Amino acid sequence: MRVSAEDRKEQLISATVEIMRREGVQSVTIRAIAKEANAPLATAHYCFSNKEELMEAAAEAWFKNLRRFSSDAPEHLGLRKAVEQVAEGYWRALEEEPASILAEIELILWATRNAVDSPLAARIYPAYEVELGNIFSAAAKSSDEKCLIGFDTLVRCFLVVFDGAAIQYMTAPKAIDHRAQFFLMVDALLTKAGV
Repeated sequence: MRVSAEDRKEQLISATVEIMRREGVQSVTIRAIAKEANAPLATAHYCFSNKEELMEAAAEAWFKNLRRFSSDAPEHLGLRKAVEQVAEGYWRALEEEPASILAEIELILWATRNAVDSPLAARIYPAYEVELGNIFSAAAKSSDEKCLIGFDTLVRCFLVVFDGAAIQYMTAPKAIDHRAQFFLMVDALLTKAGV
């Protein structure tokens, strides 16, 4: 059965994400992806000319995944509830899919290390900032709340808190109550924002 180029690309992207989750970013090669997707190597090269293109496609898949954790934020209940709901979704993803979060962090670090060859590093956090900024500003607007810090700053600080908590959780999940510390920091950030 013939697979369309678009369907094959999706298979290759899924294979890339799966290898990143299972073995890490360092294991991503066109050959490994083709094998994982059960696709001819020539077809993989036809769809993606190099590893950088595959990594960018994997990053786009993660951007779509982000929406899964934040799309149900209760904007109508105000900024605090929206941020707390997003935080719950992020933390749930970390506990349920730590390999995915680790692979995403590895992807960010890989993109940063290879910034000369790939513009991906400069696009990753801005994509999160736009997505979460839209949610947070809509939540504040719906309840006519004022935020004492800019939404771009609020989002960046939220991501700093999550990234730090996620790395600590992954290095020693049972060491302390990482979840409680994460939500303590989210609360401190929201208090600083005046909500």
